[in-house]
Amino acid sequence: MTIDARTARAAIWRAAAAIAGLSAGLALAEPASAPLAPGAAAEEPVTFSDAETRLWLTDQLRSIDRPLTLEYDFVKSGSFEQGFTDTVRFTVSKVNADGSKAAALEFFTGEHHFPVPPVDSATTNPVLKVYMQGDVYEMNRLTDPDGTSRERWRYFQRRIKFALAESATVTPSTFEFDGRQWQGHVIAFAPFVNDPRRDQFERFADKHYAVTVSDDLPGYVYRIEVVVPGAGNAAEPLIREVLQLRAIEPAG
Repeated sequence: MTIDARTARAAIWRAAAAIAGLSAGLALAEPASAPLAPGAAAEEPVTFSDAETRLWLTDQLRSIDRPLTLEYDFVKSGSFEQGFTDTVRFTVSKVNADGSKAAALEFFTGEHHFPVPPVDSATTNPVLKVYMQGDVYEMNRLTDPDGTSRERWRYFQRRIKFALAESATVTPSTFEFDGRQWQGHVIAFAPFVNDPRRDQFERFADKHYAVTVSDDLPGYVYRIEVVVPGAGNAAEPLIREVLQLRAIEPAG
């Protein structure tokens, strides 16, 4: 049975949500240099890269001091397959006494929608975690159209983790949102460019990621852009996905 790309994509994101949830710490969100198991001896102190710290080890909701809804637009385009547009809504319904937030996430709508359980205490914006977990499932689908390597996503997950630990760049950035300038950083990484197995997925090996964040921005995550360049530096990318904050509104 042939499954069209949109149906497959919806199934992928639902699987990611089922594994991730809103409060669970995704395996992808564990830094590559994560501490050893309790009781295990470590020869050297654990250190984390700037990219790891900014993406996974920061209180990303600390600038939110009242109930808010963050609305993101998502656009997928490119020459490889049919694209689509959708929305993501992240709602903070309560600010707890300890600074954590009660929150809920609506990731996509209609045929692409999947449920993500709300939580009573959150300190990170789940949009990035859920997107990145879905991305490795998507890589599995794109590079294994026959469905014979269903666990390949774990390999892509590891490559992203190591890229964030070893080769990602963090660059100061200024962007405009809601009529003002914001100071932030762009975390950029290309986890498969130097992959020893890139010949097994050559069309997608130059895929690169850029995540724009700001400590001052409510919700921290402003933009996620992922691009698979076209062959021979073609003008149109093979795949391009952009998830970008569109509005921040009072919740309720």
